[in-house]
Amino acid sequence: MHMTPVLSARQERIIEILRATPSITTGELALRLGVSGETVRRELQTMADEGMVQKFHGGVSLHRDMQESPFLLRLRTNVGAKRRLAQRVSSLLPDGASIMLDNSSSACFVAEALAERRGLTVTTPSLEVARALAKSGDRHTVMLPGGTLRASDMTLAGANALRFATQVHPDYLVVSVAALSARGGCLDFDPFEVEFKQAAAQYAGTVIVVADASKFGAPGLITSLPWADVQVLVTDSALPADLAQACAGLQLAMAEGTEDASRADGK
Repeated sequence: MHMTPVLSARQERIIEILRATPSITTGELALRLGVSGETVRRELQTMADEGMVQKFHGGVSLHRDMQESPFLLRLRTNVGAKRRLAQRVSSLLPDGASIMLDNSSSACFVAEALAERRGLTVTTPSLEVARALAKSGDRHTVMLPGGTLRASDMTLAGANALRFATQVHPDYLVVSVAALSARGGCLDFDPFEVEFKQAAAQYAGTVIVVADASKFGAPGLITSLPWADVQVLVTDSALPADLAQACAGLQLAMAEGTEDASRADGK
């Protein structure tokens, strides 16, 4: 069976584009990605060598072996960065805390980092997150909402899950997002995920957003959390100037640093 290799952020974006547009010219793909044609051609050659895409004269399409859920692909994307971010998140959460994790692939890595801790109460709509925590046995209390199972990413969605988000008052809400925007705040695409984050943020003590550098200025459709609703940003790279200005006043925690978390404005 073909095994999908670990993907870079750009490769994941190419696959997302090819899912929506089964075949595309290299020129149009370069335009969509905002990079040069030569950069796209190099990336596509690497992906073709790995069996991810099929090239044809002037264009490219997704290889049939890549027809798996986008969530599984995200679990294989930027793995090293997500593990470092997850460890940084874990360092911010005290023993005995109550934590809500969202249904993102980053939340799965956070759950793995938390599994060796003790005495945490974790709520989540994600069966994948719950499974990662269950590996630690009875070290933690894990709570799931009712709802309808969304098989594509093993999320319990729907009205019951949204109601659950308003009934729990966690010390910390930890979420990942599709994009960080200087003007729009934290952006996502999925309406349920947006509603869940907005509902949970109202009752959480501290809201922590986890995002690697690929999320800076990335595409996004809906504001899930305005910057005013976020207290901590965990990332792995210095913020661009406009984003740093928008995040001024937030606690900024760098994944690879050993320093204490600082403020986004340097104070």
